[in-house]
Amino acid sequence: MLSNKEVSGLFKTLGSLMELHGENDFKTKSYTNAAFQLGRVTGSVMEMSEADLDSVQGVGKSIIGKIKELRTSGTIATLQEYLQKTPLGVVEILKIKGLGGKKVGMIWRDLEIESVGELLYACNENRLAKLKGFGEKTQESVIKSIEYYQSNIGKFHYARIAPAAEEIMSLLKEKIVSEKISFCGEIRRQCNVIEKLEIICAESCNFLNNLDAFPFLLRDNKTENLITGKTTNDIQFEITIVPDQNYYFELFTKTGSVLHVENIISKLNNKIEFDSEEAIYREAGYEYISAEFREDHIDIDSLEQSDIIKLEDVKGVVHNHSTWSDGKNSIEEMVLATKKAGYDYFVISDHSKTASYAGGLTELQITEQQKEIDALNIKYPDFKIFKSIECDILFDGKLDYANEILSSFDLVITSIHQNLKMDEQKATTRLLAAIENPYTTILGHMTGRLLLSRPGYPVDHKKIIEACAANDVVIEINANPYRLDIDNSWIPYALKHKVMISINPDAHSVEGINDINWGIISARKGGLTKSMTWNGMNRAEIESWLIDRKKKKGIL
Repeated sequence: MLSNKEVSGLFKTLGSLMELHGENDFKTKSYTNAAFQLGRVTGSVMEMSEADLDSVQGVGKSIIGKIKELRTSGTIATLQEYLQKTPLGVVEILKIKGLGGKKVGMIWRDLEIESVGELLYACNENRLAKLKGFGEKTQESVIKSIEYYQSNIGKFHYARIAPAAEEIMSLLKEKIVSEKISFCGEIRRQCNVIEKLEIICAESCNFLNNLDAFPFLLRDNKTENLITGKTTNDIQFEITIVPDQNYYFELFTKTGSVLHVENIISKLNNKIEFDSEEAIYREAGYEYISAEFREDHIDIDSLEQSDIIKLEDVKGVVHNHSTWSDGKNSIEEMVLATKKAGYDYFVISDHSKTASYAGGLTELQITEQQKEIDALNIKYPDFKIFKSIECDILFDGKLDYANEILSSFDLVITSIHQNLKMDEQKATTRLLAAIENPYTTILGHMTGRLLLSRPGYPVDHKKIIEACAANDVVIEINANPYRLDIDNSWIPYALKHKVMISINPDAHSVEGINDINWGIISARKGGLTKSMTWNGMNRAEIESWLIDRKKKKGIL
């Protein structure tokens, strides 16, 4: 069954194709708006009743009819009609960020370009800049978007690929009863982004003679020691078959980063036969190092694995949205879900007023919301709801509200959401100004990146981290699996400068609270310790920390 994201994607594609072919704006916008709203629905769109669908904003009879059609036939006839009269390469161009249907239509008709490769070539020849309504800046932006798009083709978010990977390994082990089969590479290290499923197995597994037992593996090449191809859900895989006596050494070499592997191998005295990975590390003079820590940025000589943050160490859920702005659930619904999950406190941080597209709160709405929070804190005395806001950092680095409003919050999370096209100097200067504001408590998603979709604005990470250290500002790991920002490779530098990290789900629904899991995985890969995890503190510790910080800043 299609996920809400997949259904949303189909309607977004339909809207873009209609715009490409010159349909009227009202019609095309109805589909793109429906795509956005369907992507925000909590329950499964494919299972919702007609009445429930009708209650979704922006979803009318025409959209409902096409959802019904999708359920019964597995497709949308109108979408197929547009796809049939549009070259595949032009459909692919629609995926390039910053190019809507109208612009792609001009590129197709006026420049007779029908593929991403042709478009990149035209940009390099300065032809796109000559097209009316484009110009050199747009052309440069398109070049960067194409390069980013091409570099990420065939890659997956770890959060998306992990369940499929677990199922695949479970199916393999049903047929191959052996300890000598395992994932290796990026998937075993739990990297944020995965390019392929890498599997290693020993010759005794007799894998080559059992291939027909695994119909979900679509092979494109097979040799005596290597099988490659794609799974039925389009994930690239690579299976390496090695001699039994070398299995653990090969598992080790194919798992860690290049520098990590080279470092350990240099201490093995050319030995390659081991009966476990533990034995490899023991030979090199180390305790066993878990796969997730085998990265270039981890100093294994100072690594204390037992001190690294775990999910059960997180005491509170920080950075959440409700129906007051663009969330799907009320504050109380979010609180009850947080309590049920066993957490000690909850930080509500809806959007600020400049984020009008996300229902940002006016000053009057903030007053009303805080009354609701006070009432809920009385209703649930064994729990704490902290008043916060995700305050937009404006283009000049100022915050979205006057100090009088900012002072009404227990804490303030500051983030950039608009005017993202900045060079490193502008982006860094903008962030530094916000960090130096005494009301900024937590710096949200530092670079604004969206993994596999948007690279984020460039920043001087060292300057930003050092400024956070100087101003007692916490840095967020935005745990949404499409963000995971700050990147875990910068956590060691933050720890070196005594900057605390908060693992925040940026939850827009009760289900979104669980994204903390992905943040934990990323945080661990950066070596984040429990003591330096801000929401590893309990409720009383957080309350004391916030009061002490305000006193130090002279704002209490």
